Amino acid sequence: MNSSDIPRALIVDDNPFNRELLKELLKLEGFSVEEGRNGKEALEHLKESGFRLIFMDLLMPGMDGFETILRIRRMGVTTPIIIVSSMTSKDDRQRCLDAGGNDFLPKPIDTDMVKSFVKQYGTCTPENAKNAEPQTDDSLPDSPALKFSEYHILLVEESDSLADQYSRFLKNLGFEVTHVFNGDEAWELFLKHRYQFHIIISNVFTSGMDGLGVLARIKRDYLSVMMFIYARDNDPDTFQLAIQLGADGVVTQADFEKSIIDLIDSAIYQASQKGSRTQIASTASQVRKAQAQLIKFGCPEPCNSIDIAYTSLTDAGGDLACCRRFNLAGRCGIMLGDVAGHNVMSSYISAISLGILTSHWDRHQNPMGLFKIINAELNKSDYHQYHLCATALLWDRCRKKMKIATAGNPGGLLARETAEGPLNFRELAGGGMCLGLLKEEHLFLSEEIEFEGETCLFLFSDGINKEDIIEILSSGNVPLKRKNIRGLCQEILDRILEKSGQDDDMVLIALNSSPSSCACSNEKGENSALHYEFLSDYKSADKACRWIGTQCIPDKIPRGKDPCFILLAVREALINAVRHGNKFTSDAFIDLSVFFEAGELRIEISDEGPGFEIPDTIQKIENLDVLQPGGRGLSVMYSIADTVKVDGGTVSLIFRKKLEDQRPGGPLTSYPDPFGENE
Repeated sequence: MNSSDIPRALIVDDNPFNRELLKELLKLEGFSVEEGRNGKEALEHLKESGFRLIFMDLLMPGMDGFETILRIRRMGVTTPIIIVSSMTSKDDRQRCLDAGGNDFLPKPIDTDMVKSFVKQYGTCTPENAKNAEPQTDDSLPDSPALKFSEYHILLVEESDSLADQYSRFLKNLGFEVTHVFNGDEAWELFLKHRYQFHIIISNVFTSGMDGLGVLARIKRDYLSVMMFIYARDNDPDTFQLAIQLGADGVVTQADFEKSIIDLIDSAIYQASQKGSRTQIASTASQVRKAQAQLIKFGCPEPCNSIDIAYTSLTDAGGDLACCRRFNLAGRCGIMLGDVAGHNVMSSYISAISLGILTSHWDRHQNPMGLFKIINAELNKSDYHQYHLCATALLWDRCRKKMKIATAGNPGGLLARETAEGPLNFRELAGGGMCLGLLKEEHLFLSEEIEFEGETCLFLFSDGINKEDIIEILSSGNVPLKRKNIRGLCQEILDRILEKSGQDDDMVLIALNSSPSSCACSNEKGENSALHYEFLSDYKSADKACRWIGTQCIPDKIPRGKDPCFILLAVREALINAVRHGNKFTSDAFIDLSVFFEAGELRIEISDEGPGFEIPDTIQKIENLDVLQPGGRGLSVMYSIADTVKVDGGTVSLIFRKKLEDQRPGGPLTSYPDPFGENE
């Protein structure tokens, strides 16, 4: 065979071992091979020789793979480019294709995939930059036409000498440059003037928040800002993590002045190819705002029991996470779900699932019952191509008991402080079949658990590894024991992003079983209420009413209030809870909480039912037989108490200090016996 007939391939990789392995595989397929250690050498090879295939690594010092591919395509070379990288997320693959790559070869290299690419792409006509027809796309900007004076750079560097060197270099090119010493200063300054800075260039290693930490925060909320990372040495793992976090370019200090302008040029070019960078950021922001509506707290007021944090990929998510308070005594429900896929339709299916959940949640507080309802809906023909991985639980905080069900999601993680110091971890079983995948409902998993001592339960989507949570909590850098649980999940997520990057949507939920999280505790974590509980029957309700009577002595109740009328209103609320709330269910609890405050008495009666609406018109008490032993219900409560509130399965009766001898609803002419016989 004439040497000119031998197909040629170009391998571009800074790792000699990777080049050698791929070289041997291509030789077996009949190729002669040339090698380049970086993007600059690759471009030189393409000026002199024609190739049928190019294998391109992504993470290289100086000009990285993304930049090199863009420049190859600008040269007019259409040779198939196979990206070789361990960055295998959907986002990374799409970025490679957007840059001009043809296909993706993940590391470690698979011999059969190399053969497949040779067969698929190895028959193209060899070409080089000299022979290629120039590209005539008027939308491609020339570097000299860029007005660097329009861009303001925030430079993050601790070394004064290095900062002076880079600042002079960038200012000579026309950039406006502001220098700060570390990531904490950079983040604080950026938040104060976030519309002022267009580009951030940071050393990866700085005190306080490092460069990767700044990168993670910037790319989470401010996609219109370009960010570049540099380090003294070429560290592929660090650079790969930076790219996964969304860096627009990575470079070593040795190549900074040779390559940073090319990287900035490339980032601006990519934005111009996709449209306005501001418009892209605005669209992404709108998607994230919509996604945020699927991941939220169920209560408007702060809660020291549940924390939720999430971070989604640039494209639409599909995750849902929400909590719901069923009563004020600490009965809550939580749902975490992840629809297969990462597109707008995934978010739509999540919204459908959330709508089903919220419309049935109050009446079906059993996690398995909820799964059956959602599964039946997703099995309909309109949605049968989608399935939902989910975790649902019913949490009784005051009793530290929980019913939990999983359908395709990872199992939870229990973390508990021990007297010896180190945390104790217990992994809960996960798995089961996804909702909407099969009609067989018995394939979902369920269990009941009890908390021991002060424990946190973590639930998470499959974008998070429980090993990362264990490592972060065990390190002590994110303390588990804290006054307020809010912010715990975001701290853990930030640590995971800085360490491992992100290749899927990530949702993390934490539940705190410490005494300060109980519904009967005040903001300081102190138990400010007297508490009584009983199982649903009328005799137990009478005992509870007598217990209330021992607490509501004249010296403690608001001035002008009669204990007999207070007990009458309470008894009606207890009867309502037994009969209508718990429907005489023998193993269902009713909780009483009594709060004595200045000039006010508040009594909360919580059952396990869905609650009710207070009607606009309530029958006046003077139209009732007050001696009737029960059945007077809401009218008696409303007439005797100054205020009646219903919050889910909790009825609150509020009695206030009386200014004059008058009572809502008019006077009662006789004192009824609150302990009369039940109907």
